[in-house]
Amino acid sequence: MEKKRILVVDDDKVVLEIAKDVLTRVGYSVYTSEESLGTSQRVAKIKPHLIVMDINMPGLGGDRICRILKDSYINKEMKIILYSTKDQDELKKLTAETDADDFLTKSSNYQELVDKVNSLLKNS
Repeated sequence: MEKKRILVVDDDKVVLEIAKDVLTRVGYSVYTSEESLGTSQRVAKIKPHLIVMDINMPGLGGDRICRILKDSYINKEMKIILYSTKDQDELKKLTAETDADDFLTKSSNYQELVDKVNSLLKNS
């Protein structure tokens, strides 16, 4: 069976490496990007099942990219988790506004990331 593909977009190299390590260990194929610009092209090439998207990115914010992908991307099955240092209430609001599938604060531990990813991908 093919491994599910995850794209993690964050301008913090440490976050990218840890997320990649954690999600790879539980069986996913993980791709990373430090830049928000070009995400649509990476999505078209990788065809991820799920994207973990940092909101606070230089250039184009992750919330705007999420809205663009949800409005235009052909793969309606693709899930997006917004990831940020913002508080839960603000993240919950952004998740609804952008049609993201879930959110996670950066203060969360990596087991919460794995749990959310597993939950979103179990039926896809």
